[in-house]
Amino acid sequence: MMPQHPNASPAEARQQTKRSPRGILDRFASLQSRLAAALGVSSKKRKKYNLDEVFARLEKLDLVCREEYSHLVKIRREKRVEINQPLVLISQIQRSGGTLMSQLFDAHPQCHAHPYELFIGYPKKMIWPVLDLQAGPREWFKTLFEKPVLRSFYEGYTKYGKGIEEDLEIFPFIFLPSLQKAIFEDCISARTIASQRDIFDCYMTSYFNAWLDNQNLYGKDKRIITAFVPRMGMDEANLERFFGTYPDGKLLCIIRDPKSWWVSARKHKPEVYGDLETAVGLWRESTQAILSARIRYGNRVLPLRFEELVTTTEATMRRVASFVGIDFHPSLLTPTFNGLPIKADSSYKVPGYGVIKDPVERHRHLLSTAECERITALTGDLYTEAEKIMDACRV
Repeated sequence: MMPQHPNASPAEARQQTKRSPRGILDRFASLQSRLAAALGVSSKKRKKYNLDEVFARLEKLDLVCREEYSHLVKIRREKRVEINQPLVLISQIQRSGGTLMSQLFDAHPQCHAHPYELFIGYPKKMIWPVLDLQAGPREWFKTLFEKPVLRSFYEGYTKYGKGIEEDLEIFPFIFLPSLQKAIFEDCISARTIASQRDIFDCYMTSYFNAWLDNQNLYGKDKRIITAFVPRMGMDEANLERFFGTYPDGKLLCIIRDPKSWWVSARKHKPEVYGDLETAVGLWRESTQAILSARIRYGNRVLPLRFEELVTTTEATMRRVASFVGIDFHPSLLTPTFNGLPIKADSSYKVPGYGVIKDPVERHRHLLSTAECERITALTGDLYTEAEKIMDACRV
């Protein structure tokens, strides 16, 4: 510390103190404290770690893992992202482009995009669940819990049909079911449960927060949740329950040319779709349900052509973005999983990444003239009606 002149006045003494090394440090500490207070952060000195001690502790792996897991859970539970946006449900018969649509939403900064098929249905995935408001969180969570997260956590994520083995891709999916349960219970206990929607908001909050490596969890302008589940939209009672839970929700339905659809469906599951008459009956059921939903729910339902989704992707996704209430973003043009490019879930060889156009024309080479004529005879009237409604939705 600088010595003070014995005859210095009090003002001069203060000036000398300010100029001293100790005085400068005190002023810096005071400024640091004021800045920390203004920013809402702690001004305490950071803890110093002795690396020898740290590495000695790391030798006790089991103990360290338990401690780190407990701290990780504590942080995520305390800092969870509340998810209460409306749900945009993608639903129609399988092999119509639902997986592709869900993957196009994956990296959009205004979406919470469910990465797999939505398995909250009960007692089957295509049945929209009804929750007893008196049952309590244990029963609610048991009903809604999606078992595929267990396989994806332990074996990796893949959205794969019965395609070519070399196209199989497996991605890490770091999801902790125990953390999901804890967050669900936290969320339930923090509010009054007065409706189905209250429970679903807690479930969505628990799902996306328990997915620890979710690259798109954070963001101030989240507007929707997106999810795909096949066939749920084919049942009128399901849609009534869905819109009862999400009156602000939207339904996206994709209609695929029945010839193109059957070529894909029969290869994917010949035991289900191998017989032409049976398969086409299912296609008609799905298409009729979509048209009926459009009539009943109006602008909450958007039917789309599969062929336009894969051949004019940007124009189609601009319409979709406007319909669901998000801004157009380049990410809507590339299918991804957790931000990483992913190959198509195709029954045939996939030439590369991105949206592939091969499925549109494949049936021309694989169907006989007799098969084409029979499909046209069984579906022509309904497909013509569907095309008119889809065209009217573009205006």
